[in-house]
Amino acid sequence: MTMAATVAHDGVKGARAFSPEELADVLRDHATYMSHLQGGKRANLRFADLRLAKLAHRELSDADLSGINLQGADLSYAEFISADIQCSDIRHVQARCSNFSHADMRGTILNGSNFNRAKLDYTDLRPGRLLKMNPSGVVKEVLERCGSAEHTDFSECSLFGASFEGAKLQGASFRGAIIHATRFKNAVLTGTDFEGTLLSYVVLDDLHLSEAVLKTCILAPPTGDPAAARVRLTRLLQEHQRWIESDSRAGHCAVLDGEDLRSLGQSLSGFKLTAVSARRCIAVAASFAGAELQGANFEEADLRGANFEGADLRGVRLRGAKLSHARFRNANIGSLLLRSGERLDFDIFRAEINEDQLSEVRGANTTLHG
Repeated sequence: MTMAATVAHDGVKGARAFSPEELADVLRDHATYMSHLQGGKRANLRFADLRLAKLAHRELSDADLSGINLQGADLSYAEFISADIQCSDIRHVQARCSNFSHADMRGTILNGSNFNRAKLDYTDLRPGRLLKMNPSGVVKEVLERCGSAEHTDFSECSLFGASFEGAKLQGASFRGAIIHATRFKNAVLTGTDFEGTLLSYVVLDDLHLSEAVLKTCILAPPTGDPAAARVRLTRLLQEHQRWIESDSRAGHCAVLDGEDLRSLGQSLSGFKLTAVSARRCIAVAASFAGAELQGANFEEADLRGANFEGADLRGVRLRGAKLSHARFRNANIGSLLLRSGERLDFDIFRAEINEDQLSEVRGANTTLHG
């Protein structure tokens, strides 16, 4: 049996055991380190045996976790930004809504794990090689393995600029994920599920998708003339702004139902969009930061990864909208009182969103229809 095969079945040989007290000390010192406070120390859990560890909501960004064994651990909502996790064993973990952005996961095994709604932006899962040294600094073991995520759940993940080149992804699910500029060259994709994903700046030939699956995906904006689309949509929004500023005496209320708004890029936040109708629109990763959106209708819109930070969302309808990875920090989601005396509530009934996304909003005492 080869060394790579031994590691895959038995974990990393000679892993370090940590008592609960020792682990608590490491996590405390690392949290202090990440807060840039005196007495902090970067976590070094290299080759640690932390099978079944309870690390939900923990901060392990920038930690050295290379060669670690985390089989069966709970990593839900934990932070692993820029962590070194090379050649590690992370099989059968719960990592829902975790953040592994910029993590070095080359040669890591993720088989059977749940990364639903996790952030894996710029994560590297290519084949990896890790040296294990003795106390004298002499190499005593070389770990070499392919990145592997067989039967792993990446549904609704954020995958901007990640690399799965050469990785084993048999039976993995990327259903509903946001996949932008991610590389899959030479990856093993037998039985991999890409239904309903956003695929932009991805080499589709590397994915070998059927026509039936492609029809469920949202691809890069139409190849036509993006400048012409931008001009047309900008004029609609300018007329809408006139309509607002003139108290409906000039211009007209914009109807953007079913439109692909991605050609507007980051400029959407510069418009007043009060009462705009944008049902079933596509505005993936669009920026509405600081925008005035009172009473707007985004029912069934695709707003995955959109930025609503600081926006006025009073009375906004988001029924059935796709909102995974959308950001709402300091947004106002209170009720909107109309001149007629009617009150419009912020409405997220049947929207794809989780409670954590609304943890830092204003007006949250309002009843949420969801």
